[in-house]
Amino acid sequence: MNQLLQTIFGSESSAGVLSFLVAYRQGYPSEIARFIGMDLFAVQKQLKKFEAQGLLHSRIAGRARIYSFDPKHPLHTELISLIEKAVDFQMQVQKPASITPLPETQASFFWDFPFKKLTWEADRELVIRRLLTDGSWEAVTWLRRQIGDIALRKWLIMHRGRGLSPRQLRFWSLALALPDRQVRAWAHTARFEPWSKR
Repeated sequence: MNQLLQTIFGSESSAGVLSFLVAYRQGYPSEIARFIGMDLFAVQKQLKKFEAQGLLHSRIAGRARIYSFDPKHPLHTELISLIEKAVDFQMQVQKPASITPLPETQASFFWDFPFKKLTWEADRELVIRRLLTDGSWEAVTWLRRQIGDIALRKWLIMHRGRGLSPRQLRFWSLALALPDRQVRAWAHTARFEPWSKR
């Protein structure tokens, strides 16, 4: 979970809830709890607290209560901008604890880069995106071992599946239990992009 957001908002559950809502704009408690990997009770508690403070509002849809940011909050725009910057900062400046070169079998996927200089720690964003879009099954399996499925799910959510074809999005929807409505929206957008022809 984003350490900077935890520092700002005081807890892992707060950081997780707000990161999810910034990525998706809305969500219901069990959905949020599943995707940030936290206890449902803790998530419900944070949602109710933020609603009481006026940061969020909720509505009933069927039998579910859907939460989203309240645009009437005086700091609405600034808060969303802060959360987005904190997520980006965490991804970009996290210091590597070690140096992990990429397996030689992946060289063909990075033909346009000096492959021997690439490392998992320094080039994480490039490696994730390239292997998800162009990697072999062996390369994707290596990627899942490196990042873990929970972090990979969060990466896809944060990037809204950008760069992946509709076929690839459908695969990851099943493999990582991504929510259908978001994946359908991503796939619809991807159909109009050059990579959708793969």
